[in-house]
Amino acid sequence: AILEATRRLLDRQHLGEIRVADVALEAGVSPSNFYTYFKTVEEPVLALCEAAAVDFAPLSRHLEGDWSTENAFAAARAYVMDVLLIWRDHGPVLRIEHMLADKGEAGFVEARIRRLRRVHLSLERRIAVAHATGYHAPGLDPRLTSYEVANLVESVAGGFDLMRRGDTPPDAIIDTTAHIVVKLVTGR
Repeated sequence: AILEATRRLLDRQHLGEIRVADVALEAGVSPSNFYTYFKTVEEPVLALCEAAAVDFAPLSRHLEGDWSTENAFAAARAYVMDVLLIWRDHGPVLRIEHMLADKGEAGFVEARIRRLRRVHLSLERRIAVAHATGYHAPGLDPRLTSYEVANLVESVAGGFDLMRRGDTPPDAIIDTTAHIVVKLVTGR
């Protein structure tokens, strides 16, 4: 009840505006019940981040399949689509994870690393193959590139509605992002 209450509040308010009393009221429990499980409002948010990580685990399947010239775009597009769907479901929580991880909050840093580990490793392996075969510039670092590709797709997912405010059709955003991913990953 506390986690779902926290999620509902994050859909309506900024983290800094939410107090323990607010979460307890939304969950239908007393503040002392909240403190039985959590010390701060950030703790249930961290638990929600860890729950979102479960949805990220299968994403690597898009990156480990066939990325031949004729299949790379479809695989990249499927990856982008799945990230968009996950961000649709967990966006407020993932934005907080990004913000607090960027500020160096240890629990959120670790949550973000764990959430994206499989994706980074899958991207890094694919980029390293392209790099070894000469498709990338000699100075390109496959590990760093894997982080940047994953962050690019998450950034698009986080700002998808903002990009749609213009006259840009959703498929154009998705396809453009997939083309960029293919280029960065394969060098083709």
